[in-house]
Amino acid sequence: MNVRDAAASNKPVPNAGAGSNGNRGVGQKPRVLIVEDDTLVGMGLKAQLERLGHTVVGQASTAAEALALYREHAPDVVLLDIRLNGDDGIEVARQLLRERRCPMVIVSAYSDRELIERASAAGVFGYLIKPVNAEALQAQIEVAVRRFDEQERLAAEKRELEQTLENRKLVERAKGIFMKRLSLDEPEAHKRLQQESQKRRISIGELAKRIIESEEMLGG
Repeated sequence: MNVRDAAASNKPVPNAGAGSNGNRGVGQKPRVLIVEDDTLVGMGLKAQLERLGHTVVGQASTAAEALALYREHAPDVVLLDIRLNGDDGIEVARQLLRERRCPMVIVSAYSDRELIERASAAGVFGYLIKPVNAEALQAQIEVAVRRFDEQERLAAEKRELEQTLENRKLVERAKGIFMKRLSLDEPEAHKRLQQESQKRRISIGELAKRIIESEEMLGG
């Protein structure tokens, strides 16, 4: 199946920037993109996935086709072969992950330690050796999705913590500016920041950032 055929048989899915469950309702099976240059192998994977209750959004045989389908359909999981008509499946996975994060699972006849290590370094979440039975395929997809979701959750918590700490630093600096410029004590300066952020309908962190930028611009 080429890109045109896949696009004709599946409607584009919105929210392409979402993570693995961005287009998936609670209890729904992940939607899968197959990247495999052997048509028969791809058809076999598609049949297995559909029997397991998954929707296959398309099958790509090259890096270019994979990227096009990935952008158009925003799959929840991608299954990739390593040898793809001259393209490197691990590099394709890396390219797709740069486009949008999503669990990638390698399905290959090769099990060399070097390939497994390269796949892991690229951010792949699973590795299956052909031929693949339905039970192994389903188990690997579930593990990959759970590992991916957990990693994304931890990354989001880390970003939130870093932002909270950064905001605290900004607020402290802004309070110092208010205390100096307006001759306020610390509680009054903090109260003033809160009042201004509510009045302007922006976060106190954003307000603090603007105050600091204005002070720096004025050479304070």
